[in-house]
Amino acid sequence: MKKLLMMIGAAAVAAGARASSIAIDSVTQRWPWNNKVDIKYTVDGGQDVSSGVFARIVFNATIGGKTYVIDGVHDIGASASNGTHTVTWTPPTNLVVKATDCTMTATLSSADAPSGDDYMIVDLADGTISYEGLLATQADSNARYNTDEYKQNKLVLRKIPMGAYQVGHANITAENSSNTPKTWDLSRYNDGSTYYIGIFPVTRTQYTRLGLSDPSQYTNHDTSKVLAADDTLENRPVDTVEWTDLRGSDGSEYPLGTLAPSSSGTFLQRLNALTGSEADGYGFDLPTEIMWEIAARAGTTAVYWWGDTPDFTVASSRKNSTAIAADDGMYYSVSIGNAGDCHVAVGTTKPNPWGIWDLTGSSAQLCIDTWGLADLKDAESPYIAYQDKTSALRRNRGGAPWYPDRYEHSRRDGWISGNNYNKAYGNTNKRPFGFRVVKLAW
Repeated sequence: MKKLLMMIGAAAVAAGARASSIAIDSVTQRWPWNNKVDIKYTVDGGQDVSSGVFARIVFNATIGGKTYVIDGVHDIGASASNGTHTVTWTPPTNLVVKATDCTMTATLSSADAPSGDDYMIVDLADGTISYEGLLATQADSNARYNTDEYKQNKLVLRKIPMGAYQVGHANITAENSSNTPKTWDLSRYNDGSTYYIGIFPVTRTQYTRLGLSDPSQYTNHDTSKVLAADDTLENRPVDTVEWTDLRGSDGSEYPLGTLAPSSSGTFLQRLNALTGSEADGYGFDLPTEIMWEIAARAGTTAVYWWGDTPDFTVASSRKNSTAIAADDGMYYSVSIGNAGDCHVAVGTTKPNPWGIWDLTGSSAQLCIDTWGLADLKDAESPYIAYQDKTSALRRNRGGAPWYPDRYEHSRRDGWISGNNYNKAYGNTNKRPFGFRVVKLAW
């Protein structure tokens, strides 16, 4: 790391009557020069989420006589909680920061939402990206985002905490499972950074927000088979999407996160164009299998995030029931059975400990990897997809309503996309693939 500057800046925060201040400890530019600046700062008397007092930080960087305003919430997810923090600022692409004539100050002010970068919020109307911190508990944050607003008009992604996580499980012996456990330390990859992943699979409404037609074929809305009384088609995961519909006609040649943005292209290309996210060197994409499984496990090592025993007891009663119990949210998984063959609204069953929903059942979720790697322990990196251009099979995770034996977090499936799948299986109307998005936190 090269020291770019060091300047102390302090200011009061209008957050109650507490004496509050922020001081910049250091500002360093990454070496070799890659136009990323790490800001280390200390907050005293900042936000207190347990009492509902929220704050935000605004940084002002003056370089070459010009001042750049860095909104801590919108731009970099800076935490305003007490303590010392480090955030990374990516200057505008036309500004190559190699000078020492730079000063930086910071101010604190009141806010309506908690500061921090635990969540990335994408407004699908204008592409605005903002960040929010956790509320007092994970359950509080879960309740905040489990609403129509965040299932229809916005995308919510959860930051995966930095750490070392097990992928694979020795007791999962089914064909094509990642059954050799391996611990992946995220700090060893990608400049020691981590990633964000959608808390829900992309819904039908979110998919159409970007000007695309809804391809979904699972439109069953029989009230005897849905999971809850408020289950609507609008909040169900989009299905019948093709891997090529998301990544282009031959997306296998593109590394993770490098899809060329296009306002008239695939969903992921349109999302990258709308947000301008490729300006920071990485766009939205499908997760690798390892990224998906780390997120699904949430730091646990059992067969499922809640333990080794499947909780599919609701399947039989749900399949034949005419009245859905109000406490259906207690269930961990979706298993309706072949008679149901339908998806359910996202966010209906229990979320895992990181507030990520719909990991067992409902839509089968596409990953960026192709078929070919026998065991994930042999993968090159959590962030590098296995890609075999000769393979027509695309990896997917999470099972589906008709595959309760494929819900284990280490279970790997590889299905032929779209029309090839239909031709192979003689099935003209059931292509079960959905997806969730990821973005590296560089």
